[in-house]
Amino acid sequence: MKVKILGAYGGRFGDLGTTCIQISEDTLIDAGNIMRSLGERCIQVNNIFLTHAHLDHIVDIPFMIDYTFRFREQPLNIYGHRETIEAVKDYIMNWNIWPEFSSIRLINSGDYAVNYYELLPETSFHTNGFDIYVFLSNHTVPTLSYVVKQNGVGFLFTGDTYRNPAVWEILNRDREIKVLITEVSFPSYMHNLAEVSKHHTPKTLREELKYLERDDLEIYIMHLKPNSLEELREEIRATLPTVKILDDGDEIII
Repeated sequence: MKVKILGAYGGRFGDLGTTCIQISEDTLIDAGNIMRSLGERCIQVNNIFLTHAHLDHIVDIPFMIDYTFRFREQPLNIYGHRETIEAVKDYIMNWNIWPEFSSIRLINSGDYAVNYYELLPETSFHTNGFDIYVFLSNHTVPTLSYVVKQNGVGFLFTGDTYRNPAVWEILNRDREIKVLITEVSFPSYMHNLAEVSKHHTPKTLREELKYLERDDLEIYIMHLKPNSLEELREEIRATLPTVKILDDGDEIII
């Protein structure tokens, strides 16, 4: 199983891309860096699973459907929590900010260009060769974490999160999960901002890792804020030496 990190950061600056993970040619988790990372290959994307509706996780949906519309033969399927779907429809794809593509039919097939699907927390389903389980993260808006498996092995992606016992409960009981992808957004001295915005610092993640009862798990970190990159990297290396920091374009083989 190959997971490609199309966007690894918690904000845009220069060439840095925001959260976007590719799990197959046509399936992504989040949409923070589709156009720059995939280019023409964005035409192949038919499924996007959203963690939540914050801008850095949805920003490329409007641009991608606009670019790919004339080539599409299949709808773009967007999955997420009910409140995430409502936010995308009410505030972005609403005819005021961007066309509401779920009411526009494709030229090449007659299907609607976009379909929305609501996901219920703590449910499992099979799609496109993947077994997926979703559960609630701990963030400022309803946010889904994803366990994604293929052929009996997989990864857990927390999305944006703060302290969340469910993560460690799932990891401790499910040995088929080989990789954890989570986040650290702010240096530890910015703990007040991290707590109110419900993001990890190196200190809070280190404290949470005490609940992990396994030593066979690969752990990756993303969502570093661009205005704190160097001090974050330095602190993570010092306090979480076995954890790997992800960059745009990195691949994880499971």
